[in-house]
Amino acid sequence: MTSPLAENINQPISIRGACHHDCPDTCVWDVTISDGVAIRLLGNKDHPTTRGQLCPKVNRFLQRVYHTDRLSSPLRRTGPKGSGEFTEITWEEALAEIATRLESIVRSKGAEAILQFSFDGTQGMIQKGVMADRFFDRLGASDIRRHLCGVSAWLGAADVTGHPFGMNPEDLALSQTIILWGTNTRLTNRHLWPTIEAAKANGATLIVIDPVRTATAAAPEVDHFLQVRPGTDVALVLAMINTMAAEDLLDQDWIEQNTTDSEELFSDAKRMPPEHAAAITGIDADTIRWLARTYATKTPAAIRVLVGP
Repeated sequence: MTSPLAENINQPISIRGACHHDCPDTCVWDVTISDGVAIRLLGNKDHPTTRGQLCPKVNRFLQRVYHTDRLSSPLRRTGPKGSGEFTEITWEEALAEIATRLESIVRSKGAEAILQFSFDGTQGMIQKGVMADRFFDRLGASDIRRHLCGVSAWLGAADVTGHPFGMNPEDLALSQTIILWGTNTRLTNRHLWPTIEAAKANGATLIVIDPVRTATAAAPEVDHFLQVRPGTDVALVLAMINTMAAEDLLDQDWIEQNTTDSEELFSDAKRMPPEHAAAITGIDADTIRWLARTYATKTPAAIRVLVGP
């Protein structure tokens, strides 16, 4: 069977694909190809998340793919590390050299002396490691638990809530309080923003908590930006629990029926009144109390986090 590209080499065709970036949006795109060259890239209009839009880092993707400065052949370092001295070699030479080095290590040290050190980077199934895993498994190389980034958050969430999954992002449209905590949603989770705008139109209060005044924190839709000091998020959480417990804003029956070891949590929170947390977080005590009361009483309420917190 001949490919559509071979049959239509002089006729522009459109091919549907998916964005390969490590991003929660997982957009669908349509790329127009003419004479084997991609000439146009657009977000798919019919996809319920993409809705015809791509984010700023992908809108110029074709410029990056075809940029004259992009490496198109392997380079061998010929000078000291950091010197920037390289010589272009062929793919055949590069593959042969890598294979020779791996064979030498296996013969002298054993296959376990080779360690595959990688993570996502891109989310495509081939790029993400399906073929690489097969290769290194066949070789008998050492492997690692990939706790470099998202897996740590995945395991932490599972330890606390029993599973690693959060709420359905589309349910944010139903929320009356939305806290974007440690997520630059408007820039890095771009396609969730229309859902948040829908909640705002329905009267929701939008709060951003972040050490950095991000594009999200500066968005006109945001009602309150709380610039917490880096690494002090736990103190802010405990002070919120302290306030909600002191003002009887918690559903104690639900807590008793659905949680374990809550006594230890409340004991820690009792030692973190808003005044104490204010000195740690840089957010004043009255604002911390307002945050706790709003989250507890203006419901449904939702907290949206990404892997940072």
